[in-house]
Amino acid sequence: MKELIELGERIRHTRITAKLKQRELAARAAVSIASLASLERGSPVTTATLVRILHALGHRGALSDVLPPPTVSPLELQKLAGKQRQRVR
Repeated sequence: MKELIELGERIRHTRITAKLKQRELAARAAVSIASLASLERGSPVTTATLVRILHALGHRGALSDVLPPPTVSPLELQKLAGKQRQRVR
């Protein structure tokens, strides 16, 4: 998958720019070196692994950039769903 490869390249670039070795970043993120290497190659990893690595690189808000928080709460959505429009006859 093209997006996973690009994500892996960005993670690798960020790690190298921060002058971190794979083992150092893996230790900071509390993940295995193999998991980090897999991510950098563009292989699928768990969401937890990705989040831990992003946090260890100082990108805590990165996921909010990708998926912003909802502007309508689930409770409000439920209320809106209950008020369906009625056809006028």
